[in-house]
Amino acid sequence: MRVIRLLVALLLLAGPVAAQGTDLASRVDDATLRAVQPVLEGVARDSLPVAALESKVLEGVAKRRPPEQIGSVVRDLAEEFRAARAVLRDGLPGRPIADGEVVAAALAARQGVAPEVLRALWASSPSEGSMEIPVTVLTELVRRGVPVDEASMVMAHVVRTAVPMQIAAQIPGNVDRAVGAGSAPGAALGEALRTLNIPAPPGRRPNR
Repeated sequence: MRVIRLLVALLLLAGPVAAQGTDLASRVDDATLRAVQPVLEGVARDSLPVAALESKVLEGVAKRRPPEQIGSVVRDLAEEFRAARAVLRDGLPGRPIADGEVVAAALAARQGVAPEVLRALWASSPSEGSMEIPVTVLTELVRRGVPVDEASMVMAHVVRTAVPMQIAAQIPGNVDRAVGAGSAPGAALGEALRTLNIPAPPGRRPNR
């Protein structure tokens, strides 16, 4: 359930600007608005995920962070989004890239997932369906200690074989349970796949 909540949160973060942008000024103090407004305007011009940044602003306000700190965090996050979208556009020329995919790619980069890994995962998709959930699950597996190459191989297999995303979203939670029972992250991933009846990718050793 934790992973499903995370995915829902990502969807909310990457939602339409209208969800928050119209009333942000009424929800933050003047100093904070001055600190973040230029960043938000630039992000809007570049068609980046504005709503995700506005959510970060509100999070900072709720935590009583000083305006200059909120502004710095928002600027850094905007650059992460800009870099993530550039990576995706470089490998996927002509393909529309949704806000949620940009957010997911930025989070993956934070975990050390290299651009070529993301491009390879996108290339595994037989259609132009959203890659937000596969990338998010990949990121969660890496965060849990699964090696990047193994996590990416498994998620590419999940995408190629059209495993339903509601099933794929359960993989990290099942890894958590297996790790809690004493398995190493790689072995826990294998146990998670078996539990969810997802066939292991060709070439993956069963005991890993």
